Amino acid sequence: MDPYPGTLNLEIIDKHSLKTFKELKTKKGIEITPDEPSFCSAQCYPVLINGQIDGAIIFPLVNDYPENKMELIASENIKKALSLKPGDELEVEIIKG
Repeated sequence: MDPYPGTLNLEIIDKHSLKTFKELKTKKGIEITPDEPSFCSAQCYPVLINGQIDGAIIFPLVNDYPENKMELIASENIKKALSLKPGDELEVEIIKG
């Protein structure tokens, strides 16, 4: 799968979801090491977005990255495919592998 060029950034506001998200960050994911030294490394985890789109959560490995920011990537434009507007909620299911 080739990723769509760009990510969908979400803000996690629910306390339970934020706790689950923080726990996920402590687990081993798929490591991404960039070819270019100016890009940061990242971890990613496969997910199902709104029960419809296969994708991944991307965690950039940088010190000051916001703890409640989730970046999603998929092979298609997620925002367009799901007709999302600012403030819409999404379900992101982590695929255990």
